[in-house]
Amino acid sequence: MADKAENKEEAVAEEGGGKKKLPIWVIILIASQVVVLGGAIVAFKMISGSSHEEKHEEASPAEQKVDPAKVTDPKTLTGPQYDLAPFVVNLIDDGRGARYLKIEIKFELESEALKAEIDTRISQMRDELLTLLSSKRQTDIETSDGKRILKDELFTRVNKVLVTGRIKRVYFTEFVIQ
Repeated sequence: MADKAENKEEAVAEEGGGKKKLPIWVIILIASQVVVLGGAIVAFKMISGSSHEEKHEEASPAEQKVDPAKVTDPKTLTGPQYDLAPFVVNLIDDGRGARYLKIEIKFELESEALKAEIDTRISQMRDELLTLLSSKRQTDIETSDGKRILKDELFTRVNKVLVTGRIKRVYFTEFVIQ
């Protein structure tokens, strides 16, 4: 009787009623091919995307250039500007001892009217900026990329505070790490 039950199980397995398992080496082979193919696609996109971005970046500065013959007043090249008083902040200690940042910032404004709002909100702006600057390490801001990122963060923080207008650009007029 036990022989009949075993024969029935074998017959069911042969007919396809049972599940057949793939060998582990086949699964590993398929998975590795998927990973290699995905990596090749990502690499191709990065290579083709970076060359496209480089072409776009090269074209962009040409669009921003101003014909010197058409400029009658150099002050019209930038909008109104607002100088902040210098900041001196402690940077986060990254194991190299206490570090300080002395920074002077100038904002390019959308309009002259924005100066009045900045004068009334200067305490809020300085608080935002001091909080941001004191949360940085020397290694975060010593490179040109770090400074660019810092400018973007300053731009965002200041525009968060302003209501009636926006700043257009952030300029560092002094940047000393000691």
